[in-house]
Amino acid sequence: MKNGFKKTLAQMVKTVAEMVNLVYQGFIENEAHYLDRALNKEVILDNLEKQVMADIVAFSKDMNKQAQQEAVLCGQIAQNIERMGDEVRSLIERIEIKIAEKLLFSEIGVKQYEEVFKRMSESVKLTADFLSQGDTGALEAILKNGNSIKSLIESYRKEHMERLTKGICEPRAANMYFDMLDFTGNIARHCTNIARINKE
Repeated sequence: MKNGFKKTLAQMVKTVAEMVNLVYQGFIENEAHYLDRALNKEVILDNLEKQVMADIVAFSKDMNKQAQQEAVLCGQIAQNIERMGDEVRSLIERIEIKIAEKLLFSEIGVKQYEEVFKRMSESVKLTADFLSQGDTGALEAILKNGNSIKSLIESYRKEHMERLTKGICEPRAANMYFDMLDFTGNIARHCTNIARINKE
């Protein structure tokens, strides 16, 4: 993987990690200013993705076949990271609505969501370790963590639906909860995609 591409990709994942940390603070503290800071970082992420794609196009003409294949791989990684940013933005939008409308999750709902979020953060961290340090051992850990997150989300969606039918949760808050679970899972899924294409 060309060093310039690798450095930019690592910077992209670092930016996503910073966004994720800010979103978590915004969710826990119910403070929108953290979310605004995270959105500002998405602009940085988009610019980095454009830089990677422009560099690939610029350098590909002078590359041999193997280098071109590596460039394609870098492009796929960049696209997955950029989509992670899109999912973070969607998550931010839901949390902003939650704050504005003063929607409350049940105590168990918050606890379960925090678990999914922290596991997703671990996938982002492992992806950053792989791209910045070349830690190939992180790839298998990302795949394993991704499967765990998928199972947790399926289980927690079912449990939350049961709470909804029992009147423990309000329908509006429940829909918000489901969306947030899905967006959080999608961030981890893009990490899994990156791990898979690098193991092929």
